[in-house]
Amino acid sequence: MIRTTYRGRTIKVLAARGKPGHVRTFINGQIISHAWQGSEQQALDWFRQIIDKIDTSGGPGNSAQTLTGAYTSPRWYEPGTFDVNPNGHATQPGGICLCNECCAVDKSWFPPLKPDACRYCHEGPDNHNPRPLSYAGPHRYTEPTDTQRVGRQAVWDEFNEPEYDEAV
Repeated sequence: MIRTTYRGRTIKVLAARGKPGHVRTFINGQIISHAWQGSEQQALDWFRQIIDKIDTSGGPGNSAQTLTGAYTSPRWYEPGTFDVNPNGHATQPGGICLCNECCAVDKSWFPPLKPDACRYCHEGPDNHNPRPLSYAGPHRYTEPTDTQRVGRQAVWDEFNEPEYDEAV
């Protein structure tokens, strides 16, 4: 069994029961494969390669546009460094996801998050009412990380900036 952290992601690889030459793979506690064909070291090298590609292609929200595969899931990113949109896709704090599914949706469905919104969902501290079936699951209000707060504030300021007419 291999258990390690790479670029903020927790990786676990262990032998698959009853399947010689296969391993079970997990990232940030979420299972990726019950029977990935290869050795534990090959699986770890594959995770590192995918994480490097995700990070160099722009991270949450941006990598969906440049990488093929399902890398919109929050499990692929370092906890506390992203937000989750209503489709359940990871985005830069305060940003949007550039995958085909999210780009086809009316952008008014993705308003910018307030800087003090919960770390896991879009609710604020005063009106936090977790829904048991939400993508974040039932939880209590949790302060956003500094990374989330700074990113959200930048998007919030840009969104609320008054537009000036140059012709006047």
